[in-house]
Order: sequence, then C-alpha cells, then structure tokens
Amino acid sequence: MRLRLRFRVSRRGAQLIEEALLLSVALVALTLLVGGIESILKQSSDYTANVWNSITSSLSNIFGSLFHW
Repeated sequence: MRLRLRFRVSRRGAQLIEEALLLSVALVALTLLVGGIESILKQSSDYTANVWNSITSSLSNIFGSLFHW
C-alpha cells in the first residue's frame, strides 16, 4: 500500500516538472517568433524608407530644374 502511494506522489511531481518544462519551451519558442517578426518588420520598414527616399530624390531631380527659383 505504501509503495503505491509513494509512486502516486512521485508521479504528480514528475507531471509538474513536465508541465514546467513544456511551459518554458513554449515561452522560448514564443520569444523566438516575436524576435523574428520584429526583424522582418524592421527590414521591411528600412526597405520602404529607402524606396520612398529614392522616389523623392528622383522627383526632385526631374522637377527641381523646372521649379528652381
């Protein structure tokens, strides 16, 4: 009887440890996912800014001579 009770208590402890490990793995995966999304958004923002600057520079070069005071 005592052996069965001892096994049951240690199994609960093992389940708690397993749940804690799963939660920590999920937290690490979520952190990596958020970091990847942040990196993608930063690169797309830099690309959009470069395209906008290029368009502005081109328009300034084309129409700058026409409206030069």
